[in-house]
Amino acid sequence: MEKWLKDTFRENSLGEKFLEHRLIDGLTAQGRKASYIPAKVFSGVLLDFINNTDVPYDLESLRKAVKTSELPEDLKRRLSQSIAEAENGLEDVRRDIEGWFNDCMDRISGTYKKKAQFFIIIISVCVVLLLNVDTINMVQYLYNHPAETEALADQISENISEWEPKLEETNPDSTSTEKQIEIKLEELKGIQASLDASQLPLGWQNGDGQISFNELINKILGLLFTIVAGIVGAPFWFQTLNKLVNLRGVGEKPKS
Repeated sequence: MEKWLKDTFRENSLGEKFLEHRLIDGLTAQGRKASYIPAKVFSGVLLDFINNTDVPYDLESLRKAVKTSELPEDLKRRLSQSIAEAENGLEDVRRDIEGWFNDCMDRISGTYKKKAQFFIIIISVCVVLLLNVDTINMVQYLYNHPAETEALADQISENISEWEPKLEETNPDSTSTEKQIEIKLEELKGIQASLDASQLPLGWQNGDGQISFNELINKILGLLFTIVAGIVGAPFWFQTLNKLVNLRGVGEKPKS
């Protein structure tokens, strides 16, 4: 967002002025840059920069102000055309600006998602190889240890039933960086405790140095399955586990 504003409105440091405008700066805590700007706020700030007076603007005064504004020439032409085509007054101009802004944000989101997917792949590969998270090996372990499987299923059911997303944790602009770090550290500690309690076969073990061709293939496939699972992402697996837990809870519980 910040880079787009500075690149698009680079003339006369207009991008910096956008970020410093009270309507945008007020969206976040003091000292932080806004990571998201509503389209209506953007159009209001842009028109305010064009008007640049204390007198409220109308369509005619806006038409004149565009010509003397600090905006790039191509943007001036586009706004002048938008004003000329405005049949419903300022509302049409605002709607045109907001549509252009939303289109730009969609393209930025697409670029961000592509970059994020690349880093997700890298992180997934590194974590899987570092911890030796072998899907096939874990499936075999759980199949051969029904008691551990039952305990792990109960633990997953309990965690899912108690999971309640908190607004302050999902809104990065309302939570300080230090607080976010503390939250993530607590989550990591909980994950580590869960893994230790589950006794799943994680990590590399010292073997006898000999491995058969079938074992090698199973190892490669097991690691690949886990990497793909990490790339798919936690929301998908959380929903899948939630459905499995719901199915598991259907019917009467067996009598002890």
